Amino acid sequence: MPTLELVCKRLFAESAWFLKSIVGALLLVVPIAHFFAFGYLYQLIERARRGDSVKLPEWEDWGRLFMTGIPAFVIFVVLGVLPVLIAWVLTWPLRLLAYGAFVYLPLVPAVMIAGPLTAAGIYQFQKREEYADAFRLPTLGKMLRASRSRFVLPTLALIGLLAAGYPLMTFTVFVGLAVSWTYYAAYFRFIEESRKGGVRL
Repeated sequence: MPTLELVCKRLFAESAWFLKSIVGALLLVVPIAHFFAFGYLYQLIERARRGDSVKLPEWEDWGRLFMTGIPAFVIFVVLGVLPVLIAWVLTWPLRLLAYGAFVYLPLVPAVMIAGPLTAAGIYQFQKREEYADAFRLPTLGKMLRASRSRFVLPTLALIGLLAAGYPLMTFTVFVGLAVSWTYYAAYFRFIEESRKGGVRL
């Protein structure tokens, strides 16, 4: 069974992880070039989905990174950013009631599912490279329900990393997404393989 600790150890086992992450962080800052970074994250999910070695790959095959980065970014916006924005809008009426921090309660479920939901969407998209698969909500819902006990910790860790590393935002975003999306994908694969083997989770 994959664990967050094991994924971190394997991704950061090589000393070159920092330079590879710096490249991704710099690409995230530049419009259009950010597709390369998302293509790299797409590749990490793909490796975990196939059961390949969990490690940060080399920055190569830039054409493929760009082409796969486009759907990865689209899925990220629809399944990751949009739910948070909708939840943020829902806080506006509550602000009139002056309930302090409680007005942000609608954000909690959106923030908690944004990461695993995005990873699940990309995971499903990779099977046939069809956008319809990425946005099939009943399937994504089943994936999240099957792994709900396992995505709380990495999601909270990602939130903590982003909060603690705010001054280095693009670096922490890239590293956080690389770790969390790899973990989610590895666990989704674990669930699929377990079901094929008749194991009840």
